[in-house]
Parts: sequence; structure tokens; C-alpha cells
Amino acid sequence: MRKEKEMELMMQKALASEIAPDESLNKKIIREWEKKRASNLADNPGCRKEVKNMGKRKIGFIAAAAAVFVLAVSSTAAVAAVKYLTKDEIVTGMENNAAEKAFQEGESLELDESLEAGDYRFNLYGVTTEEELIKSGFKEDMEREGGTYVVLSIERLNGEPMPDTSSDAYNNLHFFISPLIQGLEPWQYNMASMGGGHSTMVKDGVLYRMIQCDDIALFADRQIYLCITDTDFYETAAYNYNESDGTITRNEYYEGINLLMELPIDKKRADEKKAQEYLEKLKKSWEPDTEEIVAGENGIVSTDCRVLDEIILKEREKDLSITTLDDIPLEILLGYAELLEDSKQEVTAGENGIVEFAYKYSDGSVSEVTGFLGDEFLEGKTDVVLLGSAYSEDDAEFWVARRDESGKIICMVYLINE
Repeated sequence: MRKEKEMELMMQKALASEIAPDESLNKKIIREWEKKRASNLADNPGCRKEVKNMGKRKIGFIAAAAAVFVLAVSSTAAVAAVKYLTKDEIVTGMENNAAEKAFQEGESLELDESLEAGDYRFNLYGVTTEEELIKSGFKEDMEREGGTYVVLSIERLNGEPMPDTSSDAYNNLHFFISPLIQGLEPWQYNMASMGGGHSTMVKDGVLYRMIQCDDIALFADRQIYLCITDTDFYETAAYNYNESDGTITRNEYYEGINLLMELPIDKKRADEKKAQEYLEKLKKSWEPDTEEIVAGENGIVSTDCRVLDEIILKEREKDLSITTLDDIPLEILLGYAELLEDSKQEVTAGENGIVEFAYKYSDGSVSEVTGFLGDEFLEGKTDVVLLGSAYSEDDAEFWVARRDESGKIICMVYLINE
């Protein structure tokens, strides 16, 4: 079914750009993307999430960090003869009603490309986009109305099956797959900042992934690319950005996977006016929130989590300056929580202080967490940092990184409930 093709990029190699991405904005984009993804997943009852008993949960991020909850669909063990799923079977298996509707009613493009890099083969099935301006970004008033969906599979070249999504080995897989747009700095404009997320399932040893982001068809009068790297976020060293004409090319000297192909979306789909409106709203969503937070009659700012509000009130009795959860020192907050001892996991800090770990709950579900250690932790000013949190009305979970006496970084989960 799958045809072995050699990817041909329809553009000449451009000069590498010397401009550098804004680090603070990049971190904000990554943090907010993960926050938005977690919130979106919690509100999507049609998908199985790798989060224990999340239901409809409010995701709160207290520190300058975030937790990622990657969708996973139950899988089966590999068998000797691989029978690839069809695009429709993949989309249906992801249990995403919006995606199914998009592939049925939206403008679809069959890709049928097979690309090889590193130890993997990436089979691209198709891309579909829905009409209407997509409103996304990081503010609540930018609600999603549709989007772009790309379906692909990933398999090992040596025939070894891909690990099940609930296994520890799965946590060692790292892939960043995202559309990029000519003329827009790729480190700022990718699926991380443009309403992105992905769903994953493994069937017969083949990993299937569906990525989604805002409607890139608005920019169809430009070159639109799809990049694939073996990283968690966009890797600036993997590609060259030509500042003069906005084209993007592979860095041939990059040591790692850095595939790049064009998505030939119908240029008639372009809408310059709506594209500009979208970019303006997206940029505005990156600005700091200046809205004043007002405390209630009890003197605190509610978290909508009863157990956390009770903690804030208790601490406020000791110190009237405490009005929000942020005001409570981390160690004091964790004093109210139970440490899940079996969640402890040694990790290694990656580029820019990013750490990742996963915790498998007793019911088989998995929480995958990615967060920033922060400057104070990296500079040795503190040995504990909050990576992120999630809470419902009656309980709360916190993902924490600590440095032990030997200098090792240990991630762990804390739980607060009744």
C-alpha cells in the first residue's frame, strides 16, 4: 500500500539566517502550548488521555513551567505480518470527532509519501484543513473553530515494533512534527504556538500519529512545509531560515532527524485578510496578561478547587499577604500533599533546562510531563521547582523536580485530595 518515494524539495538552498529567536518568547510559547493542550485534552471526552481520572479538569500552572498530556489510544501487540491501517481507520481510532468531520467535509490532500531518516520510516497519509478562520492562541477569547490535521505513521527500519504507548520505552521516543510557513519565523510559528497538539496510537508495532494545529490554508499563497525532527520542540539548529525571502531549508550539517517537505495546499485557499487578522490575534495572545486579579469576599482568589482554596485560607490566617496559590511557598504547599513514592524518577536536563518524565498510574493510564527547571534551579539557588499542576474540584496533582545531595535531578508526583 505504501509507496517508497524519495522526498524532493521544490526550492533551492537558502542562506542560513543569523537572526536568533527570542528565548523568553520561545519559553512562553512552549509553556502556553502545553497548558492549552492539557486543557483541551481534559475537555475532550471523545479521547482517552494519558492522565489518571482527569475527566473535565482545570489545568493550573503555578510555576514558569508546564505539563504535557499526550493523547494515547490503546494498542495491541506486534505481529509478524504488518497490515497498515488506512487513513480513515487511523482517524477513527483516534476518537476525535472534530478530526473525523474535517476529513469528511474539509479540503483534504492525499500525500502518500514515505520518508526515511535515522532509524525510522515516516509514512505520510494526508492532510486536511477546515474552512473558517481558526481562533487559537493563548487567550480564552480565541476559541478553536476547526483546524489542520496531518496523519502519518512511524516505524523502525529494522522491523522492531514500536513500543506501546503505556510502556516505559514509549517515553524515550521524541518526535516533533509541525507545519511551517514561509515568511514566519519557524521557531515562533509552529504547532507549539498555533493551537497544536497530537494523538498517538500503536497498532501491530506501527505508531500512528495525527497532529493538529490552526488552519494553515489561510497562508496557501506561501510555501507551506511539514517538518519532522527527533526532538520534543522545534529545533532551531535543524533548519535554516532565509530572512530575505522567508524560505525554510534543512540544515544539511545537523546531526539528527530534520526532514522537510512541502505541503501543496491549493493556493486558492489563501485568504490574506484573514491570515493577517489571525496573526494579529495570535501575537496579541503572546502579550502578558494585564487583567487585574480580584480577590473574593474571603480575601483569596479562588482556584475553583475546593481543597486548594481551603489551603489558601489556612495560610492566609497566618499571613494576610497571601491571597493566591502562587503566594504560598512551594515547600509549604507540598506539606499538604502526599508524595507518590513510586513516581520518583531520575531525569537529565536537556537544552534550556527542559526535563521530561512519565508516571504510570495503577489503572494503567500515564501522565507525561515536560517542564522547565527555571533559572533559579539551574543556578543552584533552589533545589526544588514546580513543573506544573492539574486540579479538579476535589483534588490536585503537582509535578515537582528536586535535586538530591548527589546532584541528581529527581522528578515526582504529589497528590492532594480529601
